[in-house]
Amino acid sequence: MYSTQRARRGGSGARRIGLGLAAVTVSVALVSACGGGAEGTDPASVTPGPDGFPRVVEHAMGETVIETAPERVLALDATYVDAALALEATLVGYTTFVAEDEPLPAYFGEAAETYAADARPVGLLTQADPELVEQTDPDLILSARVRDEQGYDQFSAIAPTVYSEETGATWKENLLLAGEALGREEQAQRLVSDFEARAQAIGDAIREQEGGAPTVSIVRFAGDADGVRLYSRNSYIGVILDDLGLPAPEGQAETEDIVTYHSPERILDLDAEHIFVATYADGTGEVEADRERYTSSPLWDQLQGVQHEVDDAYWISGVGVIAANRVLDDIAAEFGVDPAVGGASASPGAGPSGEPSDEASADE
Repeated sequence: MYSTQRARRGGSGARRIGLGLAAVTVSVALVSACGGGAEGTDPASVTPGPDGFPRVVEHAMGETVIETAPERVLALDATYVDAALALEATLVGYTTFVAEDEPLPAYFGEAAETYAADARPVGLLTQADPELVEQTDPDLILSARVRDEQGYDQFSAIAPTVYSEETGATWKENLLLAGEALGREEQAQRLVSDFEARAQAIGDAIREQEGGAPTVSIVRFAGDADGVRLYSRNSYIGVILDDLGLPAPEGQAETEDIVTYHSPERILDLDAEHIFVATYADGTGEVEADRERYTSSPLWDQLQGVQHEVDDAYWISGVGVIAANRVLDDIAAEFGVDPAVGGASASPGAGPSGEPSDEASADE
């Protein structure tokens, strides 16, 4: 069996961010939204002061006037949790994946301790609770249209609200959008540029060591009825691999889909010189049982690639620059190259990694 999960994107998009914030904003004709204290403000009449505020931010739902530099950010998607912490903004609330009382993922380390000490959950990723949102008293709400388009009007009545179109493969663009909303454009652009330089340097070191670019597959066990997931380059992790210059094997389908699903009979589709395997920790044992069904198959033993176990939390669900830098740390370690080439080895603002968190659906 072979099936796909459709990517929610319009067009292929640029992989690298070199054109500044013009690539970030999406203008939606005949739609205008002004959130929170900016309600009733005509965007055309806004003149920024010396600090850049008030300002108008164009985004997936229209235009939002942000009167003053935000100090309390609420992130309704993992990509904006990462963005807020990377940009050193105070995070007051976030959504969770499975349980309503989940803490922030451990890989955020010192960034969470410093900038999210009082942050609290406001509901599930699929259904944020407007009452809990309001209780956090945010002055900026960040999310994505693909997550909660219907909730936009309600959230924008609480505070200025900015939506990207999607998450996943657009994580760099989303970081730049967050930077624009926060008045931290240069910091956001620097985070992206530093990541890309570091990824290229690590990729160059790997190619020099290996005598060429090794092929890579990203496999994830998440308990899907359709089969194990194989990630395409049209995904968060796929963008990272492209920045590293590590190709997919010849014969793996080029697709606009985020993932393709493969039944136990199609295990050999997963093969590459290096296979990175993530497993979603669902807390029930069902995913582990499904994984055992695959890995105990004789076909699994026929895979030729070197297999690497990786942390599902930031390899798949992280969807941001802190998580992406943690992936670079792992890649450098697995190939035995210097993780600091091209830049700092640590993720921006992050301390040591902890255990994987239970995150299944942010990918991707």
